[in-house]
Amino acid sequence: MFVLTLLLALPALFQNTNVTVQPDMRLFTTMAALNAAGFDVEFASEYHPVRQAVRKYAAEIDGDLLTRLRDFYSSHKGQETDDAQLAKYISLAVSVTDAPAFKPVSREEFLPPDARTVLGFADLLREFYEKAHISQHWAEVHSEYERAMARIAPTLRQSIVRTDAYLHLALGGFASRSMAIYIELAAPINTVNVRSNQDSYFVVMGDSAAPRVDDIRHAYLHFQLDSVVATNLTKIQNNAQLLALVKKADGVEQAYTSEVHVLVTESLIRALELRMDRVPPARARDSVDMYYRTGLLLTPYFYDELANFETSDLTIRESFVNIARQIQLKTEQQRFEERFYKIPVPQKAAARPEIPQPPPEPPANPIRDLLKEGEASFNAGDIGKAEAAFQKVLSDFDRENGAAIYGLALIASKNEDRQAAQQYFERAIRSETAEPSMKVWSYIYLGRIFDLECNRGRAVEYYQQAIKVADNTRNAQAAARAGVEKPYGDACK
Repeated sequence: MFVLTLLLALPALFQNTNVTVQPDMRLFTTMAALNAAGFDVEFASEYHPVRQAVRKYAAEIDGDLLTRLRDFYSSHKGQETDDAQLAKYISLAVSVTDAPAFKPVSREEFLPPDARTVLGFADLLREFYEKAHISQHWAEVHSEYERAMARIAPTLRQSIVRTDAYLHLALGGFASRSMAIYIELAAPINTVNVRSNQDSYFVVMGDSAAPRVDDIRHAYLHFQLDSVVATNLTKIQNNAQLLALVKKADGVEQAYTSEVHVLVTESLIRALELRMDRVPPARARDSVDMYYRTGLLLTPYFYDELANFETSDLTIRESFVNIARQIQLKTEQQRFEERFYKIPVPQKAAARPEIPQPPPEPPANPIRDLLKEGEASFNAGDIGKAEAAFQKVLSDFDRENGAAIYGLALIASKNEDRQAAQQYFERAIRSETAEPSMKVWSYIYLGRIFDLECNRGRAVEYYQQAIKVADNTRNAQAAARAGVEKPYGDACK
């Protein structure tokens, strides 16, 4: 399969960012089956040639299967429009294994809610894949996908590189998540669907003469920042009272009234987009007001704070710790009382600048460079050089840098220095800048250390803390549950 990697993943010490753009057999099969089942939102004259082709595949299956496909689609559609159906079937497609099995990737209760509503369609997919000869058709149309990907990939790469530069992140960063951008030519044109499931993010694009790169960048900002906000949410004092303000207001987007992390993350991303696009101040303020009136109560605060971030040497992950901590409920309540109802309820989204200008080159950041050096050295087996880089971060720049402490913990563990490893893993847990993936594995490693020391009670406590972190990088939750159920190693039998 042709896969174009936008950002090559660095070695796996920190599970670096991996962003790819590619086609996907699961999506192709799902869209072909949907078209056979009656899904349609375009005029035939607008179909991409691939979509014209897949609409003919129904002729290759028996009448009984076609009837069952149509009955399933119709019964699960209800009174909704065809447009409203696409997202849940895409959610299902990225939540099942590859063809020809199409089995759920996890237990039903752990699947996204919208995928669960159409889970029975996976059984029909397996049958349709075989009877419609999808693997053969896939080979016939694959060159169309290669051309589409070659056309869009440079633009997507440029957008992602510019975004990382603005966020002061090294290419690839230290994120524990993965993001796949899928081109699906059998989907309606000009559509973009974004789905996420734990640490996996998916963007599914239909064909377009003018790809919606801004929508993809918005998804990428979520990919980079969702965990940053979640980690620091407790630093926002009285955040529930912020949510209470917007819950009582009329004319706001319902999505911003139920979960404070949604309000905070979306406020931050909207402010970031305005800053990255260098929107002129007057028009930026109009956009800030529009977002504010829809319920994004922290957009004005973040927009102003990002001016300071732009001139700093810190990454967005490092800066957001203080940005979150400095939010003042009293100030935001006063802003709400003075401004909110004076802003008209928005009728449409504010226009983006016609010609976005690239952000400035990121300033030199010795911490970022040292962490990158330490990571690369560790994965190359040069433990001495890795240790020196991580120690220099702590001694010269930041005594409590989470990534450096976690790196030293792994080195101590590799050197079988159990006492030092325990100390560093404990420090990583307490660090405000350690990624959730680092904290969850620090708890797991500590549990294993105490299991090896035959201190079962203490070990179980750490495994249980890992479960509470809820991060599932490298199947951490399964490892933590296994630790609760059974001691690690056999030294204490």
